[in-house]
Amino acid sequence: MSDLLRRFRYPFAYFLLASLCVLGMSSRKGPAELDWASELVLAITLPIERTVTFPIREGRKLWRDYISLVDVRNDNSRLRESVSLLREENLQYREAIVSSERFQRLADFRAQREVPMVPANVVAQDLSAWFQSVMIDQGSTSGIRPGMPVITDEGVVGVVDGTTPSASKVLLIADPKSWLDTYVQRTRARGTVHGRSGRLCDFDYVLREEDVVVGDLLLTSGLGAVYPKGLIVGRVAEVEKKPYGLFQTARVEPTVDFRQLEEVFVILEQRKLPAAADFTVNDPGLWPEIPAE
Repeated sequence: MSDLLRRFRYPFAYFLLASLCVLGMSSRKGPAELDWASELVLAITLPIERTVTFPIREGRKLWRDYISLVDVRNDNSRLRESVSLLREENLQYREAIVSSERFQRLADFRAQREVPMVPANVVAQDLSAWFQSVMIDQGSTSGIRPGMPVITDEGVVGVVDGTTPSASKVLLIADPKSWLDTYVQRTRARGTVHGRSGRLCDFDYVLREEDVVVGDLLLTSGLGAVYPKGLIVGRVAEVEKKPYGLFQTARVEPTVDFRQLEEVFVILEQRKLPAAADFTVNDPGLWPEIPAE
């Protein structure tokens, strides 16, 4: 018997306390005055009642808090999903606006040019320390040939260096193998822009007495049988004029940001000078005969 009581002592104690609580609650007869026996029972059972009902109260509170937290967690998950969708929609709208403005600007630029041009998208870039080139998604089937100039509405991009039926490689003006003859718009000073695989290009072979200052705009001269005359190349960023020598040196920042290049135009014009043998001076109209005296 003692083993049974020792095993179930906690349930028995809880049952005893609950019974005392029931006895205490039953002794309350409403708002009337209590006799001394009822007061005694109430004084004894009230602390016991609080002890017995404490786990129940805390359990109910914990359950309510848990249910509330589950609802809050679900609400937060739905709100995060809604915010993510709104951010994605906002990003798409902003990209659509930027693309629309860019396409309109490119369309206006194309409409202002009389030469035939093919629009193309940049699909790959090679902007390393040794090479500066991009790949575009138009090739020989679109009439593109090596040697054709590539431009945007911002300025000169480069020249087509090779083609396949559906793609072309464009050598940028920032590549060390790129050279183009240019002149300063303000003073008409001539020079050659040479790529150097960086943000700036060299502006070489400018006579030392020429007036060149930072901010001057450089345009293609039309010489060299590649680029038409008057295309924007860049602006002078630095000028180095030594007190000796025949030439001065300058640095040019291209107006085209090659790292953000997305669309370009290929000018379908492959300029080529005739061979020297094709020229002749044997035109009788050039050298009229002088009558003999």
